[in-house]
Amino acid sequence: MIETMCKQETPTIGHMRRLAMLTAVATIAPLCVLGVALTANSWLEGLIISACFLLTLGSLREWSLDEYPRHSILALGVTGASWAVGAFTVASPLGFVPLSLACALMVARARRRALWVLISALSVAGIGATVFVLHPVTLELAAAYVATPLVGTFFVAGVILVSEQAWLVARRLELAKDTEAQFAVARERIRFAGDLHDIQGHSLHIIKFKAELAHSLVHSEPERAEEELNEIRRLARETIAETRSLTYARHELNLATEIENAKRLCEAAGISVGARSDLDPGAVAHPLLAQVLREATTNLLRHARPTTVRIEASTTAVAVTNDGVLDSSSTPLRGLARLRERLEAAGGTLRIARESNTFEVRAQLVPGGGKELGHD
Repeated sequence: MIETMCKQETPTIGHMRRLAMLTAVATIAPLCVLGVALTANSWLEGLIISACFLLTLGSLREWSLDEYPRHSILALGVTGASWAVGAFTVASPLGFVPLSLACALMVARARRRALWVLISALSVAGIGATVFVLHPVTLELAAAYVATPLVGTFFVAGVILVSEQAWLVARRLELAKDTEAQFAVARERIRFAGDLHDIQGHSLHIIKFKAELAHSLVHSEPERAEEELNEIRRLARETIAETRSLTYARHELNLATEIENAKRLCEAAGISVGARSDLDPGAVAHPLLAQVLREATTNLLRHARPTTVRIEASTTAVAVTNDGVLDSSSTPLRGLARLRERLEAAGGTLRIARESNTFEVRAQLVPGGGKELGHD
């Protein structure tokens, strides 16, 4: 997958590719054209060098960060032969430029680039030294056909490598943005799955509990059983509505409503409930606090056998304590773990305390602020 992403060209990467090519051409071409025009001995010589330069530009159009240009070997062979003939016949001393450019495009894909740049420069200079086959060694010829190609090859390779580095940085930044976007999507999917679990897991467990209760009452207390069945239908409708609201990102729990729901559920299960609410009139508690209360209620009904439950709530905190201690080794409490992450992301805390005969879940938002919950 990563390899596929690397080979895809986004608009930004495509722009950087064009910019890299234009930088290379704008830096190399004017000097080459001007130099050939001034040093060529005939129009045919200039035409041959121009043809080699155009062939190398074709390889430049195939420039890639992942593979060699398709016609790089052809360009290397033709420009190398042209430069060898030019040096042998004392043609334009700038005839090496197409060969240097072809070498630079291949060196850009090599692992040990510095070494291969040196080898390329020495090779181009070595071909230029064939001028001494038919001519005596002079300082002027050495400077024109050996020193200039040596330095010129370093220059051309430097232009290509610097341009490619800018292109590579742009691609890495673009891939980093794509990766961040994918992680954001993954995080959102996990959040949605957690919310869906919290909504449907709670409701389905209560529906199961009430269905068992209605089944046990159908003969002894038919009216009570009918009430429980009506409650099951209501819960099913609410679950469907909450799931639909979650789908459209409109779902938010209300703490006061959840307190009443928790009291009714615990009382229906034969559990004694004491609730103390310090919610300020007109103030709205954070929906995460209601979510903690719902998850804690679900857990104590599913995994514990309490006889008493105490609920304390304010606009900044909620605590649920019961005397049916959960078995920590067999109960991972995944829902509360997800809620702890969400509370910490919102600047709050979630504390789970197990003692000899009590189990407490306590959530606090805005640490140090708001009204703290006390212990009776």
